[in-house]
Amino acid sequence: MLASLSIRNFVLIEDVAAEFKPGLTVLTGETGAGKTLLTRALGLLMGERAPEGLVGAGGEDALLEAVFELSEGDTLRVPADLADMAGVGAGDVVVSRRLSRSGRNRCFVNGVTVPLGRLEAALSGLIAFSGQHEHRRLLHAHYQRDVLDAFAGIEEPVNEHRALYRQTIEAGRRLEEARAHSEERAREYELLRFQESELVEAALSVGEEGALLAEQRMLASAEEMKSGLAAAARVLNAAEADAAEGEDCLALVAKAKACVSSFEGMDAALDGHIAGLMDIYYRIPEIARALRRYAEGIVVDPGRLAEVEARLRVCTDLGRKYGGSTEAAVGFLATVQERLELLRGETGDLRRVETEYATGRERCLLLARALSDRRHEAAAGLERAIQEELADLDMGKSRVAIRVTTGSDWQGLSECGADTVEFLLESDPAMPPRPLAKVASGGELSRTLLAVKCALLGVEGPETLVFDEVDAGVGGITALAVGRKLKELAEANQVIVVTHLPQVAAFADHHYRVEKTAAATGAVTKLTLLAEGQSVSELSRMMGGRPGDEGAHAHAQALKDRAASGLLD
Repeated sequence: MLASLSIRNFVLIEDVAAEFKPGLTVLTGETGAGKTLLTRALGLLMGERAPEGLVGAGGEDALLEAVFELSEGDTLRVPADLADMAGVGAGDVVVSRRLSRSGRNRCFVNGVTVPLGRLEAALSGLIAFSGQHEHRRLLHAHYQRDVLDAFAGIEEPVNEHRALYRQTIEAGRRLEEARAHSEERAREYELLRFQESELVEAALSVGEEGALLAEQRMLASAEEMKSGLAAAARVLNAAEADAAEGEDCLALVAKAKACVSSFEGMDAALDGHIAGLMDIYYRIPEIARALRRYAEGIVVDPGRLAEVEARLRVCTDLGRKYGGSTEAAVGFLATVQERLELLRGETGDLRRVETEYATGRERCLLLARALSDRRHEAAAGLERAIQEELADLDMGKSRVAIRVTTGSDWQGLSECGADTVEFLLESDPAMPPRPLAKVASGGELSRTLLAVKCALLGVEGPETLVFDEVDAGVGGITALAVGRKLKELAEANQVIVVTHLPQVAAFADHHYRVEKTAAATGAVTKLTLLAEGQSVSELSRMMGGRPGDEGAHAHAQALKDRAASGLLD
């Protein structure tokens, strides 16, 4: 709902602020007073292009600002990206536009700067606007489709199709992206498989290389160690080494022992040395036997040495290839296996996305065909309902035809299905129906919108409807019919009407008078909310009565009373 409209320094308007409520609000005033400036301001807030000359004499900028009170349902009519960007939610939403004399325009939603086109996106779902010589909401193809959908009662199936269509488009985007990288992923997968195979086959381990190096040292020195230890055993104890008796180490120690044995017990210090000599004498045979046994256990195995050296070369080569060491190569294998698992998952994801995309397209086409059937069925009924309303509005010779054109494949789909809907108007029986934008005058367009909205009473949610010159070219009984239709429409909607007919203004719940007055800077337009008595006086003026004309005033009062009681027909 439109809660308020503020206009500053706009053409003849210095500073006007109007509050709007549910029900029927009428704007009246003398010709040239500036009634259409208010609807012009709303049009600019809806994204219309601003020509030069709209900034008033009171400064370099004009400011237009509207406040809307949105319900949870209203927020669904605002594009999701705009709602997120500007923080649009249930409650008050402020839409403003600043016009500069230099030609620069700035647009805001909740204080956030937005492009001009986004103003229309923000408001087109909140206001139905029909104005004299203006191509407004009724002329938009998407709105004409929405009207037919509301009449057919298929908003929920349309929303279901919209959600599925968006999911399918997203699946298609992901599929295209995955396919674009599939060749690169395949090459990476094959390389990783080779690396994994090479490292798994090698079966490297962190501690293996150290053990192999130690074994290599032993095997490479086996013969030299065997002969060296045997020789050492002979030097220590020839008998232990199965060698001929000779001057071995044991014999020499025995000689030394014999030389000092007669001095034992003479001195404590000397006794210690003699004891040490005796220990060496008894230890030499033990050491000789140990060296002999160790030498006997050494195996000279050139074949095993070759195996160890070959395995060390594998460790060295793969370590150098995959990080500089065996430990690094082992870690690289773990990384490769993690990446391979991820790529296998991506391959599975690709197949799932392919299935999701194909299934989504098939389901969208099925839902779209069902929507098309419902739309084709409902079109004739809506045509008849609008025709009945047009007859009441003195447009009985006009006929609205609804053309539903259905696409046949995926490329012909949109979020709302496979159909384009176009309202055609036959204003002359001798001429074929043509698009509203090409044949409808402003008055006809306003009354056609009024007829459409009355045909949809009870099937659409509440919204704000603005009619500029809906009564253009009508009078008498037709004017009463227009007023009565507006009143009926205002029972479930907020309706704002610019009118010059008292028969229409008499039905108002809220009445504003627009008047031009003199000011220091020249003529300015003012807006006044009228009390009950003032509203009657304004009706009297509209009926041609002069100030103080009691007869005209009584006639105006009677007109208003009969409108309030529903007796006008």
